[in-house]
Amino acid sequence: MNIKLAIIDDNSFLIKAIQEKLSFFEDIVIKFTALNGAELLTKLDENHNLDVLLMDIEMPVLNGIEATAIVKQKYPHI
Repeated sequence: MNIKLAIIDDNSFLIKAIQEKLSFFEDIVIKFTALNGAELLTKLDENHNLDVLLMDIEMPVLNGIEATAIVKQKYPHI
């Protein structure tokens, strides 16, 4: 069983590092990445077939806490 995951962080270097570390696990599939909460919500409108979000708290445009509240309301399965 694969775990479908998205990584949301305004630091693209950190996103790449996390992707590299998680690539060692065959059962984790990174569906997409986003640089802020607003970009996440746009991508979730296109594909919300995810299990887990790894999200930074402090981001521009829409921070992780605000984005998480919206995600939990719109997509409670994540």
